[in-house]
Amino acid sequence: AGVKIVQASCGENISAILCSKGHLYTTGSSEWGQLGNGETGEYIVTAGRLSYANCSKFLSRSNFVQSEQDALLEKGGMPSSSTGAGKAKIIPLEDARRIRLATVSCGKNHILAVEAASTSSEHVPRVFSWGCGDYGRLGHTVQADEYTPRMIGAFRGPLFANNPPVEAIAGSTCSLVRTRHGHVYYFGKHRTVGEATMRPTLVDALANNGHVVTAVGAGSTTVFCCTTNGVTVSWGHGNHGELGYGKGENKSSSKPKFVNGLDSCLVTDVACGMAHTLFMIRNEDEEDAKALKKVATLELEEVAQFIEEVKSRKIAKDAEEDAEPPKKKSRGKAKKN
Repeated sequence: AGVKIVQASCGENISAILCSKGHLYTTGSSEWGQLGNGETGEYIVTAGRLSYANCSKFLSRSNFVQSEQDALLEKGGMPSSSTGAGKAKIIPLEDARRIRLATVSCGKNHILAVEAASTSSEHVPRVFSWGCGDYGRLGHTVQADEYTPRMIGAFRGPLFANNPPVEAIAGSTCSLVRTRHGHVYYFGKHRTVGEATMRPTLVDALANNGHVVTAVGAGSTTVFCCTTNGVTVSWGHGNHGELGYGKGENKSSSKPKFVNGLDSCLVTDVACGMAHTLFMIRNEDEEDAKALKKVATLELEEVAQFIEEVKSRKIAKDAEEDAEPPKKKSRGKAKKN
């Protein structure tokens, strides 16, 4: 009684929710292990056709695992050098049943979650990932799927003792983790060119210049970071203007680039979708209002006009296709006797 849903996130064919007690529930496709129940349930339907044990209702997921190497490091031991890449032995976390989550985020076929802060100052919240592991998006340094929420070992150790992870955001094929002091770590790949980032890597262009990131977002080909001093940067591909650089500017960037249209605006949240980006901007004082005046305003009349324009284009296209006579099939030349 009294338990409420406090967060929900959706991927391509997967949904995840958190309740007020920090419990995780998932439903949808299990093809990549993104349900987090330890299996895909793959089975043969007919010759050459596979199916999976998908889930049609939200079920609780309470199993959490780690690699044997990470377990040794947690206890102050030395990891074995004999374990090859992609052959990590996975073992259950001893406190799995007591783990409570603070945030969850679904990518296309993978999910990230951050553990809730503990009353103990010695306990550092852990980051978990599972599902499709292509491009290193799970942060385990290999391109391997995970069927159970697995702790990302890169976010353990003294570096994060006073700067723990507080939020994880999943893009389509990449991942972002933000820490308490506003540092952002990136892994995976969101650009169509270049190499994948196989392990969590600090976005040093921001951290080394004193930027404290408060909001992050990732889409299919875009990444955004917004800071406490009213700076927003983005990078990736934005053929439809979703990077926010404005008319006449480049539609892509390989490195973080300033979004000048949001200069001095304090963005409290950012969401990246397919070919579009949405921002929530603070408006609490005179400085906020002054910054907002520089941002272009989209009126409802303009939206209605745009919808009508799209409709008219579709009608014209359909009429053109209907008027076009069907093409005759070429029969070739008749053979001479």
